[in-house]
Amino acid sequence: MSLPLSTERLVIREFTLADLDGLAAIYADPQVLWWEPAPYTRDQTQAVLERTLERYRDEGMAEYAVTLAASEELIGVCGPVWREVESERLPELGWDLRSDEWGNGYATEAARGVLTHVADLGLRRVYSLITAENRRSQAVAGRLGMQVERQVVWEGEAHDLWTLDLT
Repeated sequence: MSLPLSTERLVIREFTLADLDGLAAIYADPQVLWWEPAPYTRDQTQAVLERTLERYRDEGMAEYAVTLAASEELIGVCGPVWREVESERLPELGWDLRSDEWGNGYATEAARGVLTHVADLGLRRVYSLITAENRRSQAVAGRLGMQVERQVVWEGEAHDLWTLDLT
């Protein structure tokens, strides 16, 4: 399934530079980005957005914009990014949603939609790095059918490495 893709309530598409203000609002929320260095400034978010656009071009995938189908309003980020994890290059499926949209099932819905896309890209397995404290993301991973494979240290912090086979 190619982008943009539609789910019951969402449209998932590639980011554009026009998304900077909406993305900056998401990344400025300390409930969304609680690790260091966070929350992000607008300049930090612009750098992230520019890197995302480079990843589309260079790697064929990256995190995608999650918008409400009814309004096209940007409410989050979901998608695969290549991460170096303990000397392995792994496709990490991640998600971040505006905190005022938590509890609506959007993260799970977006991730399920993105999983159809990444399978079409040829990925056979995805991973998610989730800290022990991040209960909401653990719940999303569980609803997706992911399971903890092992604990890893990523960027100096312990994470559970959740996995899902796509085959």
